[in-house]
Amino acid sequence: MKVNRPLGILYRFYLHLKDKFDPRPSVSEEEKHAVEITKKLVSLPESDLFFGPVSEKRIIRNEEKQVSILIDSRNISIINHVYSYSVYIESDDLYRSVIELFDTSVENRKEHIENEIKDNINKSLKKISENLKL
Repeated sequence: MKVNRPLGILYRFYLHLKDKFDPRPSVSEEEKHAVEITKKLVSLPESDLFFGPVSEKRIIRNEEKQVSILIDSRNISIINHVYSYSVYIESDDLYRSVIELFDTSVENRKEHIENEIKDNINKSLKKISENLKL
C-alpha cells in the first residue's frame, strides 16, 4: 500500500497544477443558448434529424418552427427564415451532451422504425400462414 501512496500524492499534485495552468474555459452565454436551442429542437418529435456518417455532420430541421441547425466540428449553426448564427462550443461536456442527445434520439427513432418494420413482417407472414391452412 505504501507504494501507491506516493503515486496518489503525485497524481493529485499533477491535477492541481493542471487546473492552475490549463484552466477550463468558462461557458459563454452564447454557448448556453445555442446548446439549449439545439436540445429543444432535437427533443421535438416533428424535427427531422439527419446524420452524415462520412462527414460526421448532424442536421436538425423543423419545418413547423422554421429552424434548422447544423452541428459540425464543435460548431453549431442555427438558421431561421431571417437570421443565421454560428456558435463554437468550447466546453467538452456541453458539446458531448448535445452529441449524445442527438445520437440517442436518432437511435431511438431508428429502433421505432425497425420495430414497425418487424411488426409488418410478422403480420404479413401470419397472413400468409393463415392463407395456407387447409
